[in-house]
Amino acid sequence: MHLQNSDDQALEAQTNTLTWQAWQTFWASHLGKEVLRVEAELLAPIMESLCGYHVLSVGSCPSKPLLASCTIKHQIEWRPNFELAEHTSCLIADPSHLPLPNDSMDVVLLHHSLEIFDRPHALLKEAARVTLPKGELLIIGFNPLSLWGLARLLPKSLQAEPLQVLKSAELLSQKKLQDWFEFLDLKQEACQQIFHRPACNNKKILTRLAELDQRLDKKNWPLAGIYLLRIKKRVGSPLRPKVAPKSTNWLSNQPVASPTRTSLKTEK
Repeated sequence: MHLQNSDDQALEAQTNTLTWQAWQTFWASHLGKEVLRVEAELLAPIMESLCGYHVLSVGSCPSKPLLASCTIKHQIEWRPNFELAEHTSCLIADPSHLPLPNDSMDVVLLHHSLEIFDRPHALLKEAARVTLPKGELLIIGFNPLSLWGLARLLPKSLQAEPLQVLKSAELLSQKKLQDWFEFLDLKQEACQQIFHRPACNNKKILTRLAELDQRLDKKNWPLAGIYLLRIKKRVGSPLRPKVAPKSTNWLSNQPVASPTRTSLKTEK
């Protein structure tokens, strides 16, 4: 059984590594760089307002631009293997089995991770487990009910190479995530919709539509390509494992005698 578990872990690590490497092509493209820039601008004021000691980022690319304005100094970034870890504070693990204690992170950022990794529900549950009560989860994802969702339906021959990874992603709707939040006793505090531009890798088109995109972002229309959800973990969330009751075999089976009038008298 132990050998089988080791084999499963090695397979999961290999799968996560291939997924990570495939998405680096997207983030290195004109579209990926523009998406990352817009997301960093959106997160900047949020990161400046955060308080705490520890922040964890689990995403599909290095999150240094996203955490640049973060006031929390201890920043942990997830990586699929040691070769891809740029610094010693990287966390190497299966994202659905984080080797972190319960209630240990003040903030957890899930940056386009739920839609690309296997078992997104398990990943969200792990993220909620390691978050402190009243701590915050920040979830950034691609909206399937948008032009990005339609782009996945195009034939592969009509898609630019950086966009082909979208076909393998399982885009999660906000309604589905709401159901998961209820199950995990999480509460959505805010939602922002950004990037109404199409999934186009042409730099000139992206630049021309940038001003229009900013106007639409202010209206927070639900058909935008990307959403940011701010989630609070409720106090008393049932994500901790139940602690077994202590044995009381040393106690006597005889009932405790009730106090009598004489036993309650005190000397004057």
